[in-house]
Amino acid sequence: MFRLQNKATGQVQEFSNRAALLIGLEGEENRCLQLNLSATFQVSHYDKQENLLGSMELTIPSSSGQPVQELLGDFGLHQEAKTSFWHRPKSDNQAPTPVGTKSSSRFIGLARVLKGLFWLVPVTLSCLSLYWSSHTLKQVKNDPQEDNKPKVEQVTMDQKADVFCRYFISSYFAKANGLKDFLSQKIDKDNLETEKASPVSVLLEHQEQTSKTTKLTYVINLRYEDESVSSKRLKLFVTKDKTAKYGYFVIKAPKLTAYP
Repeated sequence: MFRLQNKATGQVQEFSNRAALLIGLEGEENRCLQLNLSATFQVSHYDKQENLLGSMELTIPSSSGQPVQELLGDFGLHQEAKTSFWHRPKSDNQAPTPVGTKSSSRFIGLARVLKGLFWLVPVTLSCLSLYWSSHTLKQVKNDPQEDNKPKVEQVTMDQKADVFCRYFISSYFAKANGLKDFLSQKIDKDNLETEKASPVSVLLEHQEQTSKTTKLTYVINLRYEDESVSSKRLKLFVTKDKTAKYGYFVIKAPKLTAYP
């Protein structure tokens, strides 16, 4: 996981992988070029347990004209070293096995057998579970009544739509001049009036996709010009469009409500 923090505004964004982070940084670079300004960001990389793997600071757009990918370099390519399940490090302080009577040797042997069974039983249960799951799946596939059941479509997360919405949110509350690049022509611009604020954090709460439209719900913290902070829920409806500057358009007026 990657976390991107604007050092000037304190706004924090999170990305699940390095590719999404690059898209986000490129979006920030385009926004800065439009507004004729520069911004400094703290980029942090975390593992699944949210342990910090590394961090760096970068300013975009680069004064030397370097693209974002070159500024990022090899950052984020670090992978955690994985320890084999069966490999256990040996203790340097392990005491030597004492030489005892036959009963002691038998007890030690029994302990070793029990220790082996301790690891063998979970593995055996896992194998049996996989076998029965596979057997059940075959029965379901061969069930003649399967055709009468409604088919369930697998829904995948649209990360590009998420990144697009995050940059729309920044421009929306900043009332930027380039806001029209995010909006469909069907939207009445007069319905987009909102109080000027700076997003402090933007968290994706829910995403729902249909064949043409993606509905995204965010929980955001806003800092207003009087330095007060408020939590809001924002619902956005977007759709892919080849003619759009950023690949998507917002097709309905944003719906902003109190949170929780």
